[in-house]
Formats: sequence, structure tokens, C-alpha cells
Amino acid sequence: MLDTLEEQAFDDIVFIASRTCDTPIALISLLDHNRQWFKARVGLDVGETEIAQSVCQIDIDEADMLVIPDLTCDPRTAKNPLVTGERAFRFYAGAPLVLRSGVVVGRLCVIDTVPRPEGLTPEQLTLLRALGRQVSDQLDLRRAGQISARLLELQSALIEISECIRASEEAVEMTSAAAAVVGRVLQVERASFGLVDPDVEIVDVEADWTAPGVASIAGRHRFADYGALRADLVAGEPLVIEDVATDHRTSANTAAMYALDIGALVNMPVLERGRTVAIFIVNAARPRTWTPDELLFLRSVADRLEAGVARLRAEQQQSILNGEINHRLKNMLAMVQAIASQTLRAVSEREPVESFERRLVALSAAHDVLLQKSWKDADLRTVAEAVVETVGFGERVTLDGPSVPLGARAALSFSLVIHELMTNACKYGSLCMEGGHVELTWIIEGSGPTASLIVRWRERGGPPVVAPSRKGFGSKLIRLGLTGTGGTELRYKPGGFEADLRASVEHLAQA
Repeated sequence: MLDTLEEQAFDDIVFIASRTCDTPIALISLLDHNRQWFKARVGLDVGETEIAQSVCQIDIDEADMLVIPDLTCDPRTAKNPLVTGERAFRFYAGAPLVLRSGVVVGRLCVIDTVPRPEGLTPEQLTLLRALGRQVSDQLDLRRAGQISARLLELQSALIEISECIRASEEAVEMTSAAAAVVGRVLQVERASFGLVDPDVEIVDVEADWTAPGVASIAGRHRFADYGALRADLVAGEPLVIEDVATDHRTSANTAAMYALDIGALVNMPVLERGRTVAIFIVNAARPRTWTPDELLFLRSVADRLEAGVARLRAEQQQSILNGEINHRLKNMLAMVQAIASQTLRAVSEREPVESFERRLVALSAAHDVLLQKSWKDADLRTVAEAVVETVGFGERVTLDGPSVPLGARAALSFSLVIHELMTNACKYGSLCMEGGHVELTWIIEGSGPTASLIVRWRERGGPPVVAPSRKGFGSKLIRLGLTGTGGTELRYKPGGFEADLRASVEHLAQA
């Protein structure tokens, strides 16, 4: 709230306080380390004073009403420049501003230029306390609003990172894209991903993201060169340092840290079977307090990156293995073809021989296609949970329905549709607002070959629903339904977007 613009809600409170207590001056004073700043004021022409001149700071930790009938007679204020100077403050009464957390951040005070031996009346004191509580409530509301906005920003960043990971075909491309999003949303100087050796002594930092003018740290580094950093990472715990100059793990190595423009840092470990195998690195140039939400965000980023990198490496290894298998099978088929050609050379009727050879070629070609696929059946709930977990809003999505087997194509189609619905809800629907919720339920109607699966998507608690003016690829994908054959009904109701998806249970299992 410090240094924000004037706001009517706070201006109204100081006006009422001045009139209620019949004083020419009323202030909402917020206390900083070296100054007191006035969020709202009546009868005073300055916006702040030095903290040494603050009457509001007296006994502030007691969180009680402070009343001084004559400031010239109180030893705590008699020499205050606001009392001895031309402003000549004489009477003071201030109600503490106590947040819900119990922290006292300032006072709502009224001031007069003449002493008041009798102070305020009981009714005035009661009203001043009540107005002070109103100020505190306003401050708490602002803080809650800022926290909600920050959480939404972090959740949106996770969605963006998930999209980057999904679209990346190389590990370096993936980590660089994720680091750029983290650097932007956390407003830090550097973000990167590094692989750790088995003894957690060396980290190989891949291409990192840096703010303009900040040097890259890509390359190999020894943890010991920067302080006592290994213990937390060996234990699989996040390494969180808010000030490298005061933290016992880095205070003896500040020169190495400052050489890289590091004043605060987070090394978020990525674990594999309980062992740290990689870290996601965030560096700030100045000391910084890392909030729990930011650390949770970094934990999610690290987990997603490791899963994405592992997927790419597995695909690369599988591609190499498939290539080797394919090469050997081709050699075997070529050998079979050669043997057949030699064996059947004497056969006068060439048509059966040529037909046999063409079938071998077709078998080889089919094998090439099959090696590129690794499909297997999955349960509908498993697929839905995986999609929701990837987007990151699991606590706000309710899943309910019976077990439904999906064939390979149906599982892919279902995951794409649900992912599109989740993405739309995060961007435009119920998940873009605090308190919004999604119900994803499914039922089976009928039995036997005619049984139908009905998937229901219901959004509640979001912004007003407006039907899109144009239909992009995402809308087309949703309307294609669970297996690309339609059976989709979309409703843009005032209370929230709804979608019903219908398909044959038998077809889903076989697709």
C-alpha cells in the first residue's frame, strides 16, 4: 500500500474520523522502517514524515488506543518537531491498524492544535476504534486480492510452461522455454536447469534465461566454490537463500556469488528414486524473501521439467532401440527374401514368387509403422487425472464416474478434448477466478453393444459466460467429440459453460 494513489474508501474514513472527533486533522498512518506514510489525510499538507517524528509509532506493539491529551507535556513527544514547530500539534488520539495476521501496521489518528485535557468522549473513542477496524479490513482485502492475483499469475505460468514442454522436441529447448517463463513471472535475474552428478558435487547448467545485462552461468560448476550448498540438495531438500551475505551457508563465499550477480537464490531439487539428479535454479540480484507460493510454483516447474526431459530421453532411447530392431529385422527379411529367391529360382511360374516377395516388403513396411507407436489401453479416469494434473488445478476439479476402458485412439482423443476444456476454463472460464470449480463426471446409459458413455463438463463460479465469436481449432477439436465422430453439445449458460460428450462404449474400447 505504500506510495499508492489516493482512494475514496480511505479518504472517506479520515473525513468521518475528523468530523466524529471534532479535530482539524485526521490521518491513516502506515509505518515503514524509516518513515511514516499517510495513505489518507485531512488537514495536513505533507504525505509522510521521518519515523523519528512519528507519534503513531509510540507503543505500537501494544496494539491499543493511544491518547495524549497534551503533546507538550508528554516526555515522549515534547521535543517532537511537529509539536515544537509551526504546526504546533497539541492533542493526539490513534487507533491501531491490526491485520488479521496480528501484525500492527500503523494507526488511524486524529490531531488537534489545542490541548484536550479531557481527551475524547467514550462515544468518540468507540467510533475511532470502529473506523480503525474498517481501515484494517480494507488493508486485508487489498492483501487478499493481491495474493489471489499472484496465485492466478503463477497458475497461468504453469499452464504456459506445460504447453512449452509439450511443444518442445529437444531438452535444451524445453528447459530454456520454461526458464524464460519463470524468470518473467518471478521477476528474477536468472533461471536455469542443471543436471547433477551422482555425488551432488557438480552441476552442469544448460542454456539459461537471464535478464538484460546479466551474464549466463551455462556450463559446469562445483557447489563447494559457492558455499555449503550440498547438504540440503543431498537430502533432497530445496536450497532457499534469501540473502547470501547473511545466510550461514554462503556468507563466507559472497565474492563468488556477487561475481555472478547473485544476492538470493533457490535451487529446487529434482528427485529420482529419492536421489537428487537435477536442480532448477533461480537467482535474484538482491536479497529477497521467497514466498511459500513461489516455492511451490518452483517445485511444480521442476517436476514438470524433469518429467518432460525424461520423456524426451526415453523417446530418444526408444528411437535408437527401434532403429536397431528395425535394422536387424530388415536384414532378416532381406535374408529371407534372398533365400526365397535362390530357393525358388527354378520355379517357372514367377507370379507366386513375386507375390511372396511383395508380401515380405509389405511386412517390413508395416513393421516400420508399428515401431513408431506404443499404444496401450487406459481407463478414462486415469487419462482425466493425468490431464488435470498436467494443467495443475487438481484441487478445483471434481472427477466422478465408473471405470471405462479406452482404446489407444479414444484415449488420445479424450485427453485432447479434456485438455482443451481445461485450458479454456483456465483462460476464460471458472478456473480463471478464485473459487471457481469444474465438475467432470461421466455415466453409462444402456447396456451391451448399445451402451453409451456420456461425459459431462460443468463450470461454476467463473466470470459471465459469453459464446465465442469465432470457432478456432480448439472449438473444432471439442466439437469432434471423444473419437472424432461428433456427439457433442455445448451450452454457454449464465452460470457457467457446460458440455456433454456422447460416444459408444464399445467403440471407445476398440478405437
